[in-house]
Amino acid sequence: MLRRITACAVLLALFSAYLSPLAANAAAAAKPKQNAKPASKLAPEFESAGAAADLVRVIIQTKGRPSAAHADAISSKGGKKGRDLEALDATTALVPRGQLASLAARADVSYISPDRLVAAQMAVTREATGAALAQAGIDKNNSGVTGKGVGIAILDSGISSSHPDFQQKNGQSRITAAVDFTGGGAAVKTKGIMISDGIMISDGIMISDGAGSDREGHGTGVASVAAGNGAASKGYGQSFVGIAPEASLLDLRVLDENGVGTTSSVLGAINWAIVNQKRFNIRVLNLSLGAPVRESYHTDPLCKAVERAVLSGIVVVAAAGNDGRNEEIIGHNADGSPVYRPVFGGIHSPGNSPYAITVGASDTRGTARRSDDTMAQFSSKGPTMFDHLQKPELVAPGRGVVAAMSQENPATAVARPDRIAVPTGAGALQRAYYTYYGTSFSAPVVSGTVALMLEANKSLTPVMVKAALVKTANALPDSLFASKIANLMTQGVGQVNAAAAVELARAFVPNADKLKAGDRVLRAGATVGGTFQIGGEAVSTSNRVLYAGGVVFNQQPVLVNGWLMGDGWLMGDGIVLRDGWLMGDGIMISDGWLMGDGSVGKDAIVFGDAILMGDGIMISDGIMISDGIMISDGWLMGDGRPMSDAILMGDAILMSDAILMGDAIVFGDAILMGDGIMISDGIMISDGILSDDAKSL
Repeated sequence: MLRRITACAVLLALFSAYLSPLAANAAAAAKPKQNAKPASKLAPEFESAGAAADLVRVIIQTKGRPSAAHADAISSKGGKKGRDLEALDATTALVPRGQLASLAARADVSYISPDRLVAAQMAVTREATGAALAQAGIDKNNSGVTGKGVGIAILDSGISSSHPDFQQKNGQSRITAAVDFTGGGAAVKTKGIMISDGIMISDGIMISDGAGSDREGHGTGVASVAAGNGAASKGYGQSFVGIAPEASLLDLRVLDENGVGTTSSVLGAINWAIVNQKRFNIRVLNLSLGAPVRESYHTDPLCKAVERAVLSGIVVVAAAGNDGRNEEIIGHNADGSPVYRPVFGGIHSPGNSPYAITVGASDTRGTARRSDDTMAQFSSKGPTMFDHLQKPELVAPGRGVVAAMSQENPATAVARPDRIAVPTGAGALQRAYYTYYGTSFSAPVVSGTVALMLEANKSLTPVMVKAALVKTANALPDSLFASKIANLMTQGVGQVNAAAAVELARAFVPNADKLKAGDRVLRAGATVGGTFQIGGEAVSTSNRVLYAGGVVFNQQPVLVNGWLMGDGWLMGDGIVLRDGWLMGDGIMISDGWLMGDGSVGKDAIVFGDAILMGDGIMISDGIMISDGIMISDGWLMGDGRPMSDAILMGDAILMSDAILMGDAIVFGDAILMGDGIMISDGIMISDGILSDDAKSL
């Protein structure tokens, strides 16, 4: 089996062009292309002309911690320094537009980008995801989990602390800290009071009417899906308990009463979470917000902050976005509802970061059973802009999710009063719950699931959490998608299975954070997979994922720091699926060829008679793929804008810049590549489908 896995990975490596956050030796091995244009240290928005004297609010990424030298440089350019973000190696500033280029030219400055705007993007949900089963306990040998003791930071519009779902039975708040980064207040409410960056000054004093409230309403719904305890459900005919009802919540407000914020506000919140990680046991950041992708994740300040958080040991969950379709109706479902033209390439930042767990939206259709689930058409699809990574990793319910409603007369309820849940019994709290739509409410399903996993095994690292989530996810049926590539770019590996994820987390060794390459990752006697009763149906885990996040999933999973394959090929922390797809992060070849970012290999890499991999990808007779790919008859978002049907893939499947599988390549008992290259046995590719032992998967 391992031989087949390795052969599959080698095959994919030859065609892949994903760039990963590789190990240091991988970066060292890469050779820059000769005469390459130096990468700009200014974001693309600054390429257009503008008044030189205009003050622009910017994020300056510094080399090392921001220092007095940076402050002096900003001042000397006629600017004004803002907040330092020490944990992120960044600072904010107001700088005259005409001085940005000279400031970026400094050796101690990595990148300058504008302070962009970001915006916001349950009973059935708890049952349909398997969370109810995980809370109750799988069987008599495994007690239930509720996320107790795990801190989930909600970066959003605030949390309505007066809602009963965020209070303990003794009346104490479950929100252990509330911090406002929007400029409307800098107070922090905890069991004591902290001001600004964590200075404790008193006990029990509330400063600023902003802390602990939510005038927009979005954040309260997000927090409720992740960790509401359903205390106000009495009289509603069902229980609206969230995924991790005993997790601790941290209210980090970054969006205003209109659901809009700035990049600097989000960076400030992430910075605060890293600094205060141990104090509040912050293990999860939920980012149900985003902005259009304007540059590679290598320079995007939101993505860089996410990377820092993950490397600090915090799991970051991000919403994919709601740009998965346009308004063109191309058909109708059996019930008469419209089918819209899909749009690919609409993943938002920071969901485009390979460090984030990016979540799309499925549709439970109002039932707890999974067999009738579909995708929500609005859910943003991959690949990511500029880097062309496969996203999302997985999906979770995000259509018609009922959760707590802010008690501050939120804007969401004013706009759509028809979505306010109506009680069915006497004595119920009025206006307590609301019906939400969007990937914003899919992300906290996964955040809550992560909290359950971390209660079951607190030693799991962010990489292991992602590996367990994707390993246990259940793919929605192929029949829901136009093609294999549309399937992958829409649902990732499939829909989250909280019950299976918790059991796999429990199966990991209790010192998982101390493992080294080659170590077994499971406890003695533990196995991967099983069957779970979800929504009245038997749901079995699949063996679709072969490798994820450094873990090779065979009968006895082992940890590897990448795969060393043959003549110096190293595969980074991507995901390999049994049906032949490589999801994630890239290929490094030790002789100095780095494949990724459009593929750089000396001046170019040539495969066979037809495939040229250089600045872009040229496949067959003249189709050039660079910053965009057209998939089937959907629309491609090319660098942030829709593109027409110029490139059409039929039987052949093109994935990102990378994988072409079609009529031109046929594999039988052995793998035949181009003019006679053969690898291993037992793997067949025909019309874009990769099968193991000639069995269709």
